[in-house]
Amino acid sequence: MGKLRVASCQFPVTEDIGRNARYIQRYMKRAADAGAHVLHTSECCLSGYAGTDFNSFNEYNWGVLREETAHLRRLAAQLHLWLILGSAHFLDEETKPTNCLYLIDPQGGLVNRYDKCMCTLGDQKAYSAGNRLVTQTIREVKIGFAICYDICYPQIYAAYRDQGVQLMLHSFYNARDTGKNCLDVLNVRQVPTRCADNLMWAVANNSSHPYSHWGTFVARPDATIAQQLRMNQAGMLVHEFPDGLSEGGWIHNQMPMKLARDERLHFGEPSEHPRQIDGQSEP
Repeated sequence: MGKLRVASCQFPVTEDIGRNARYIQRYMKRAADAGAHVLHTSECCLSGYAGTDFNSFNEYNWGVLREETAHLRRLAAQLHLWLILGSAHFLDEETKPTNCLYLIDPQGGLVNRYDKCMCTLGDQKAYSAGNRLVTQTIREVKIGFAICYDICYPQIYAAYRDQGVQLMLHSFYNARDTGKNCLDVLNVRQVPTRCADNLMWAVANNSSHPYSHWGTFVARPDATIAQQLRMNQAGMLVHEFPDGLSEGGWIHNQMPMKLARDERLHFGEPSEHPRQIDGQSEP
């Protein structure tokens, strides 16, 4: 593996697209100043999260979302920075959009898009499920992408391991809640376990809108957490990969999990819309 410096940010995501965009711009500039090659953002961090930040996509302002996405792409080119952008991808007026991560390269190009494959029952009211895994090699590090509820399905990480992925960029929205519940411990345990089972590193980030159940963190393939931000406050961490293991750590799973021949890597209904099938379709 080469050395890849990843910045990952958290901020209080809301329904205000312009406000979200200003946070992202701020962290893009901070990431570039820190010498990062990539800025990784949280689930739906530009668009807002349907069902939490706003009720539905009825009368949603897609024009503003496209304008702000274009501004961020231009800034990525100015800063020569990869941007992994949490958003929503419009299909048409009759088809539910996808919950997505846009992969924007240092020239501002849209090179690919990951659509959330495992959608909660709540997600399925607003979003079409994804049905393909996405990888990207940056500075000799092969990266896989996932969103939130994907973590509850070990077959997602196993399938990425089968493709040779070394680092997962996993975006979450476990925030804007009324108080503590199982999410305060669930994902901080699940992500390191998936890493240990599949000999991977991972960056798991979150919205910081109170109540946020946990702060953005980095997990190693020995199941330890290398660093973590405070929850419920905006911030950014920077980490270089690979970073080795923790002191006294080890890797344990040399035998990859074998997926069933008929393994289904989505929960919810994917659409067959051409704009979903095309990972480079414009926002």
